[in-house]
Amino acid sequence: MCNGEQDPAPGARAHAMHDSLWRLDHGFSMAVTLIAISILSLLATGLGIALGVAQFQVKSQLTADAVALTAADTALGAIAGYPCENAGLIAKADGAILTSCRIVGLGAVVQTTQNLGLFEVSRWAEAGPFGSSK
Repeated sequence: MCNGEQDPAPGARAHAMHDSLWRLDHGFSMAVTLIAISILSLLATGLGIALGVAQFQVKSQLTADAVALTAADTALGAIAGYPCENAGLIAKADGAILTSCRIVGLGAVVQTTQNLGLFEVSRWAEAGPFGSSK
């Protein structure tokens, strides 16, 4: 080399190259890690939404069952009042709307509707004395 400069030792040159490759690899690893975390977050969010919808559907069916039991108990005389009117009060207390109520003998067939954001969930149920269903 000119001007009295010395060549760096061969090991130092290899070490410098290794450091630059390590920095490149480190940046790539960060990008892959961030992408993996983002994908896992999206999957967890989707799973949470799906479980929330499933829970809401179960709650809607339980509301319809309670409404039907109230109507049937009122028709049997166990509760004072009119069957469909009492059923409507129970539906309203659970955040639902009684869309259909039909008294058949001493039993009742009802349909309720509940809103979940932009979606509407309708469920029906029937109740009556033991052995009264078809």
